[in-house]
Order: sequence, then C-alpha cells, then structure tokens
Amino acid sequence: MARVKEYAHLVKPMIVKNAPAGLYAEPRIWMEARDLGGFNAHFSYGFIKEPCVCHPLEGSLVHPYNELLVFVGFQSGDILKLGAEISVELGEEREEHVFDKPSVILIPRGLPHGPVRVNRLDNPVVHYSIGLGPEYKAQSLPKKSKTTGSKHARLIKRMVTSIDPKAADTGFAKVTDSNGVMHPAEFGVGPGNGDQIVWLYGRDLEGMDVNFTWGLYSKCGKWHRGGEAHTHPEEEILCFLGLDPDNINYLGAELELGMGKDYERHIFNTPTVAICPKGFPHLPLITRWVDKPYGFIVICLSGEHESPWVEA
Repeated sequence: MARVKEYAHLVKPMIVKNAPAGLYAEPRIWMEARDLGGFNAHFSYGFIKEPCVCHPLEGSLVHPYNELLVFVGFQSGDILKLGAEISVELGEEREEHVFDKPSVILIPRGLPHGPVRVNRLDNPVVHYSIGLGPEYKAQSLPKKSKTTGSKHARLIKRMVTSIDPKAADTGFAKVTDSNGVMHPAEFGVGPGNGDQIVWLYGRDLEGMDVNFTWGLYSKCGKWHRGGEAHTHPEEEILCFLGLDPDNINYLGAELELGMGKDYERHIFNTPTVAICPKGFPHLPLITRWVDKPYGFIVICLSGEHESPWVEA
C-alpha cells in the first residue's frame, strides 16, 4: 500500500476553468485561496493567441485589493521581447497607455481599469494575473470614452530585474546582466535553474506587498547548489507552467520537489503549484527531464524575498 504523503495537499495540479463572467473569452488556469491552501491571493494564467479585448470584455472594473496584470513573451528565446502591442485604460479618466515590451500593469485597489486591448500580435504571448485578495471580487463600470495623458503612466512597469544598490555585490547581482535578465543556470547557481528570469520586488511595484518572477527553463538538474532546503518569512507559491498555447494542460518536463523538513519527495509532469506557508522548508528542486521549455513563476506575499537555508 502506497504511503500517504504528509504534504500532498500542498502540491496541486493547476485548475483550468472559465474565469469569472466578462473577463476572458477562453478558459485559463484560475486558482483562488480556497484552491491554494489558504494562500492569501488568487492567480490566473493563459495565452493570448489573437488580437482581442479582455479584462474586461466590455466597460471597466474596480477591485477592493491590489492587482497585477502581466504580459510576457516566450517564443523568441528572448525574455525581453513581447511581440505584441497592448493598450489599457486606467483611472476615472480612462487614460489609455500603450506598450510593446514585456510589462506588468499595476492596479491599486479602487482604481478603475480596463479594458485591455491587444492591438497587434506577432506571436502568442503569456498573460497572467495576481490578485492580492483571497478571491476575485469586482464592480463593473459602464463604458466611457478613453482619453490620453500621463497621470497613471507610473503604473506600467517593464518586466526587468533591478538590482538594489545595497545588494550590488551579492550572488543575485552577479547572475543578472546589464539588461536586467538573470541567468542562474549559466552562472552556476544550479544546472536545472532558469535560462532567463526577471524578478520584481515591492520597490519596483509602487510599494505593493508582493514579489514575483517570470522565467524560462529548459535544462535538467538540481536548481540550487547552495543548500538543500530554505524557508521564507511570508507565504509563497511556486507555479510550474507549460508554454504550448494550444494545450494549457501540457508542461513538457518532469520535476521533483522536496517538501518539509524531511524533504518529502513529490514528482509531477503536468502544470502544478506548490504552496509554501510561512516558515515552511522546501527544496531541493530537481528537473528530471525536459521535452520542451517551460515557464516558472514565484509569487511571494512580501515586497522583499528572504530565503535562508535550513538544515534538515
């Protein structure tokens, strides 16, 4: 008889379903706190495959929590290339902002926003969202004429890694190139770690209490040479995601993750989320095989990211 794993409830397959009415035309990964072991946020992930309008399909929205809308490329081998032109309306003014590089749109609680329009698309792009509340809530607002201006321009941030001057001599800085892209596998962090990663912190996000990543991964091996397990003082989720726009349930790799002080082993090869409560030991993480490159997102509910190594 197979042994029941103590932490099986913290390693879950991603849920694909229709988003709340009026947000997106296609099903996507959508998970809220009740699906994430009480993690105090909600998360969605999907692909944009043709010019469209979304979030919402019509009019605009207001949320009672902070939200982040992320748009990134993945097909060119260059994490800094989006391959699309996207616009969003922000504020009571419906101020329109246009971008064509990988970006995150910051939505402070109470700010009217939307719709998002994908005006030009050279190739499919990934769009994921992070809502800093346990479940999706929104008030719909009627359609109004859009305007131009720069009042809300600070809410559109490039998806690049900025190095804190206080950490300029750390290993973190040493794996980050002059364009703001991290290359941990190339620079020896661990052979299975990311080919290209960008990481944004609260200081990059107008002080929002979150830090998160977007990374492209294609290699086998252990992710970290520096230790076996680490912890964080805040909640975190680890999101393992495929890059096939025609099959959101495909990961293209198999990974092994240790959970808890005894490194309880969990193996998966479909899109998966690992939930790490405050102070919970996790890792080592090993990529066992890769058929196709895959995506990985860290979401941690703090503006900073402390991760001390711990002994078993």
